[in-house]
Amino acid sequence: MDRKALINLVKTTTNSFEDYPFNGKNSHEKIIWTVMKQVSNKKIIALIFEKDDELMIDLKLEPQHGEMMRSYTGVYPGYHMNKTHWNTVTVNKTDVSKDELINMIRESDRLTQ
Repeated sequence: MDRKALINLVKTTTNSFEDYPFNGKNSHEKIIWTVMKQVSNKKIIALIFEKDDELMIDLKLEPQHGEMMRSYTGVYPGYHMNKTHWNTVTVNKTDVSKDELINMIRESDRLTQ
C-alpha cells in the first residue's frame, strides 16, 4: 500500500480530513506527517508518515487491545505518542491483515469522537 491509498482508506473508513500542521515552511521536521482528523471535533484519528522508507500509521486503541496487537510483527508502541493508547503499524511489513487494520482505524475513530 502507498501513502495515498492509506490516506484514502482512513477517509473512506471514517468521517475525517487530512491536515499537515507539522510541516510548515519554518518546520525543522524532516518527516512529512499526514494528520487525519475528525471532521466534527478536529481531534486526531491517525498520523500517517514514512520513516526509514517505511509507511507507518499511528492509531489510538484501547490499552488492552493495543497491547495484544503489539504481539503482531510490525506493531509497536506509538511513535512520538502516548505509549499506552497509541500504536504504530508498519503498514507494509506487518502480519496485521487489511481487515484488522480497518478495525483498528475504526476503533481509533470511535475513541477520538
